[in-house]
Amino acid sequence: MGRRADIIVGLGGATPALRRYARALCAGAGPAIADDLVQSALQSIGARIRSRELRPVDLAEARIETYATLVALAEKKLGNAPGPAARHPPIVHGLAGLAFDERAVLLLVSLEGFGYDAAARIVGASRETALAQLMRARMALGAEGLRPVAPLEGGRRAASHLRVVK
Repeated sequence: MGRRADIIVGLGGATPALRRYARALCAGAGPAIADDLVQSALQSIGARIRSRELRPVDLAEARIETYATLVALAEKKLGNAPGPAARHPPIVHGLAGLAFDERAVLLLVSLEGFGYDAAARIVGASRETALAQLMRARMALGAEGLRPVAPLEGGRRAASHLRVVK
């Protein structure tokens, strides 16, 4: 296989992570919407790579472009999507209460493990703007009690359910 074909096949292997991110980004709007977003993002990136409109250097860059496409599609599609149902856990309601950009950056860093620079590139913002969005999202969730902040014995903080990546 050629380099482009290898990258396209590699992106197919990233589908479970893309689905996880899309479902969290949709914050209770429904798995069908999230799956449609993933399918559309993968088709779009595959077509751009095949037509040589997009020439990623490696799989990591293609992955960043795929997440960026997914975020752009989600921002358009989620404007009038339903919110989470009452049966959803509090974290889903907390995520739904965040501004879209804040939710996107928070999930990219804490759920998907992207660094700050990559997350900023994916959402199309400067690093400083992405860090400010991330800080606002963490503060909002912490204010709602969705993130433990009480210190444990010995001065350590309790582990958060959202991972912090530096």
